Amino acid sequence: MKWTQLATSMFYAFLLMISFLSASQEYQIQPAEDWIEQRTLITTEIPTNKIADGTYYLLLDTQIKVTEQQPSQRYTRTVMQAVNQSGIDYISQLNIDFDPSYQTLELNGLGIIRDGQYIDKLASAQFKVLQRETDLANRIYNGSLTLNIIVDDMRTMDKLDYSYTITGRNPIYQHFAASRTLNWSVPVAQQFMRVLWQKDAPLYINTVNGEVDITDTPLELGHDYQISLQNQPTVASSNQVPHWYSPYKQVFFSELKSWQDVANWAVPLYESAIEVTPSITQVADEIALNNPAIADRIAAALKFSQDEVRYLGLEMGTNSHQPTSASETLALRYGDCKDKTVLLISLLKAMDIKAYPALVNTDEGKRLIELPASARVFNHVIVTLEYAEQRYWLDPTINYQTGTLAHLAQPNYGYALIVKPSESRLTAMTPPVDAVAIKSYDNYTIAVEPEQAATFQTRYIYSQFEAINRRSSLARNGLDQIAKDYHEYYQGYFQGITIDKPMTVTESTNNGEFLSDEFYLINDFWQPDDEGLRADFYASDIQNSVYEPDQINRTAPLYFKYPNNIETVIKVKFLEPNWHFDNEQSEIDNAFFNFKKTTHFVEDTLTLNFSFNAKQDHIPAAQIKLYLSERAKLIDDTQFGIVKYVSADTTDGFALEDDWIILVLLVYLLAMLFFIVAWRIESAKHPTFSDAQFYPVTNAKFILYSILTLGLFINYWSYRNWRAIKIQQNSHIMPIARGIFALFFFYSLFLELLAHSQEHHKKNKVMPNALALIIWLLLMVLTATTRFSAYATIGLCIIPFIWLPMVNYIQHINHSSEALTYNSKWRVRNIIISIIWAPILFLGLLQESYLIPSTSIVKGDKLWPYQVQFMKRQQLIPLDEAILYFYSDAFIDFRSDGNGITDNYIFSYWQNEQGQIESNLKHFKDITSIEVTYGKTQLDNTLIKVIDQQGEHFLLIVGSEGKADAELVKRINRRLDSNNQR
Repeated sequence: MKWTQLATSMFYAFLLMISFLSASQEYQIQPAEDWIEQRTLITTEIPTNKIADGTYYLLLDTQIKVTEQQPSQRYTRTVMQAVNQSGIDYISQLNIDFDPSYQTLELNGLGIIRDGQYIDKLASAQFKVLQRETDLANRIYNGSLTLNIIVDDMRTMDKLDYSYTITGRNPIYQHFAASRTLNWSVPVAQQFMRVLWQKDAPLYINTVNGEVDITDTPLELGHDYQISLQNQPTVASSNQVPHWYSPYKQVFFSELKSWQDVANWAVPLYESAIEVTPSITQVADEIALNNPAIADRIAAALKFSQDEVRYLGLEMGTNSHQPTSASETLALRYGDCKDKTVLLISLLKAMDIKAYPALVNTDEGKRLIELPASARVFNHVIVTLEYAEQRYWLDPTINYQTGTLAHLAQPNYGYALIVKPSESRLTAMTPPVDAVAIKSYDNYTIAVEPEQAATFQTRYIYSQFEAINRRSSLARNGLDQIAKDYHEYYQGYFQGITIDKPMTVTESTNNGEFLSDEFYLINDFWQPDDEGLRADFYASDIQNSVYEPDQINRTAPLYFKYPNNIETVIKVKFLEPNWHFDNEQSEIDNAFFNFKKTTHFVEDTLTLNFSFNAKQDHIPAAQIKLYLSERAKLIDDTQFGIVKYVSADTTDGFALEDDWIILVLLVYLLAMLFFIVAWRIESAKHPTFSDAQFYPVTNAKFILYSILTLGLFINYWSYRNWRAIKIQQNSHIMPIARGIFALFFFYSLFLELLAHSQEHHKKNKVMPNALALIIWLLLMVLTATTRFSAYATIGLCIIPFIWLPMVNYIQHINHSSEALTYNSKWRVRNIIISIIWAPILFLGLLQESYLIPSTSIVKGDKLWPYQVQFMKRQQLIPLDEAILYFYSDAFIDFRSDGNGITDNYIFSYWQNEQGQIESNLKHFKDITSIEVTYGKTQLDNTLIKVIDQQGEHFLLIVGSEGKADAELVKRINRRLDSNNQR
């Protein structure tokens, strides 16, 4: 057996070497043959707004010639225009794939059209034949080659015009078949599809997703079929659609009329490889000896083909569809899907169990029933058999599958063509869909005292394909890494959660279940709430199954996982007596899913039971809003909160982290109380200055005191002056109101001072009237634009200077007055109130100059260079990225917390309890969606949940001031949409 394996491996290595060494001879440069029709480019405007990758497709031309005797020929011509630099990068390097074992490549033309002139590039372009093996990651070697062409001297608005002919097709296909997409998500100016059919046999033509005009020109032998289209409407692409969904119009040409023709083609391929040889019999006898029951023999034979034969596809030439004989696959101990299928059927045949190959398409799925018959439409093969009046679908390429036949996870690819004589139709794959894939049991034990840790034990039972996925993950990552990932996941719910005992996993070989057990201690189980202390429980697996789409207004269906059955049980045991909950049950039943919830409390234990069953594999586009409404009900019903009411006499005071806040508030309260009392005492003893006119004060005190009191002194100064005017004029004005609204009475006060100046000085000594009006308007604008903006503190520092002309005038007319000296003194109360407001002023100025974290989202260009360098030095963002938006929730130091977006990434970092920086960084292309919880007020933060392609997530915490959070969300969604459309 070892010699056979060695010889075969050397043979394939020899083939690969020969194909590589002869690669340079596998293409030629030749003019297009006479049978090819040359198309003239049409003139059209560039639809700039719809262009992707900077490329406008001017012509897509495909022409195929099929004759009785000669190999088929496929001519392809493409003309693309580079409308910007991105387009130059995209089209200046070409790759043409072909299989040298049965195809030859002729390059017919290569040139660029610049300003209406054709420039031939066949002599100056660089050509290289590569053996890229694009399916190598899937362990498939197909021997195909790629002609790589690098075009020189490409410029913006150049049109690249290239054409080639591939002669020959895979001899495994005895009948002709071809297909072509006719509309695209990007604009195409001109399309041409032609099949020159020169055979007596009929050619069957079908279209999907719409009709198309096909010109049929009869020939002396055969027909000339042509399709010519211009400026077809683009098809809007959607994300999160079912894998089987396709909105694109397609045309299919096939020499086969029915699925029976396809089955008749496939039967001899597999019958010649299915065999019962001594080596096959030996394995089958061993399986039969250890498994007396037929069902167990089927499961054991499947497991042998899955585990004892590794997946490896050497699919050069006819090997793409011609299976290797069962005995050879057994000897080699490797093979692809068709080889493993043949081996499994042969083992079953040796045990007198009848089974057949089943051709499927893993991409088209249930859409396969809509497509015309063709051998080329299948990309996978599995095994099917009937046992005990039930059909089973067995995939020998699946790894990590265990369990008896009754509990095996069976794939569902929609439809299959069973390979047996006279099979005339596709068979719907309808494996059981009622098995529960995920069962979780969460057990909490809640201590008596809130500060004591709660215990949390969770058990997950996975079955069906969920069990297979968990085994695969365990094999790839190891138990320690999985335990670490799960621990980090729960930290999203409880920051103080720690591991109590190591995670364990167990297997159930009978029903194929995979069990995991985790053990934690939760130190911050209770969280402060308006009503006391609160804790919440979530059926998170169910919540994650009913997700919110990125696109709500859509024309395409939304993917919905099906089958998907989940059960979650949460038990909460209270060590403290006197807890009580009502027994309740609820149900949400609709066309999309069925959800049930029961709440049961007995003695000291609360039990929450949740069950979820999906009903279909997609949400129709017209029902998205109904689905979201039902989803909202489910999200609400899968959360359960409990509240612990803490009375004042049972607490030992405020929590440590709140003490400093209370202390600061108390200091401010006492200082304000002292200020008011001192002011009232001083007011009672305030001397009367008979020679004082208005309320004089020096410029220095007016400016400094106004700034330090955040503008309040301006209101007091205005009040005192209006009070003096009221006394002088014996009027009925309200000085207090005019002081409070000093901004609006600025010009009125100027007019009073102007009248005083005209009366006593016979001229205007305040300031020009027009200037006063301009200053007043400036004051209104400045106040309106800064009061609630990111520059409010800076505005408060500027505004006192605008009042100086009137302060100066009052100061001038009272230059020798005792009132000026008295009012300009700094008393104890003035100093104290200035001291307590100074930190607020200082913090505001630091925030508005972005030296410390701001309460609002900051544009990246506002950050100081040392801040950006810190993030790059800590590898929180890539070195070549520019920050677009940034927000830090930290109080003083942005280095302890921050998040935002760059051109290509979303990032978040924070300082843990040990003082170490932890971070998350995700490229936009790796993110599937975001979920946003907006702050209810300007003081609340907005939470942005970033979800990646693996279902993992992290949070961005941003401020909601000025609705900058909504703008940030809009920009993130715009970038995600842009990546999804590529």
